Amino acid sequence: MSPLDQLYSVAHNNHARLVSAADGLAIYAVNPPNASGAPSPDFILEIRRDGKSVTVAEQQPTLLPLFCAERHINPGGTFCLYWGEAEPSEIGDQEAAEVWWGRLLAFLLRQHSAAALRRWPGKADARAHGSTAARFQAMAEQNAAALGPRFLASLREDRLRLAKGRRRDRIALMKDGERLVAVHRGERRVMTLRQRCKCDNANSLRLPLAACGGHARQLADFVLNLDGWQRAEEDFYKLLRTGKHVCCGTMDDCPLAKSAAN
Repeated sequence: MSPLDQLYSVAHNNHARLVSAADGLAIYAVNPPNASGAPSPDFILEIRRDGKSVTVAEQQPTLLPLFCAERHINPGGTFCLYWGEAEPSEIGDQEAAEVWWGRLLAFLLRQHSAAALRRWPGKADARAHGSTAARFQAMAEQNAAALGPRFLASLREDRLRLAKGRRRDRIALMKDGERLVAVHRGERRVMTLRQRCKCDNANSLRLPLAACGGHARQLADFVLNLDGWQRAEEDFYKLLRTGKHVCCGTMDDCPLAKSAAN
């Protein structure tokens, strides 16, 4: 069965109704259920076969903008449902089709919230903008996980920020506005190994970074990967501006809107 056939076989379980289909293209009316039970208009979506997977976009930009990186809508209108380099997107059986519909329904529900809140909900679950930034994000998440689930939660809750010092080769990691550690960029190391580790067990173990199971390296790599992630996203938006893409005006704090105002 083709990917479109697999999707059709479970569409009725996923709030989707086939409108038409021909030549590798299917039009669906999809209405994800609101938690409140309030009625909402159908999304009329165009699903196209793309090898062993599919692409999906609103047939006409009616309920969604034609493009919005902050809402994970690519130039041309296709939805960003998967991180292609690390997440399998092939639809070869009914189980994969159910996963695909599940991602789509969650995406559309978040679009409802984004339109009301003017920010993307579930940011912790989203991939960074652009493949380079997403790779740095994945590495930073691995570093954070090695330091403990609470440390990883701080990253996902956007409580960890970077601050540049007077010297360009040093980066400080801040948590809730307080400095945790400084890293030497060129030497890829924490500046002071005598300080207590920043992992979840630091308070109970009272170990210095130098003696806490390789956490000094994980922490240094985390800071540098977080820095790479931020730089890559800046480059992503620079590329969008070069391509003359403009802000759709539906999201607060959009980098494209900020660049247009400067």
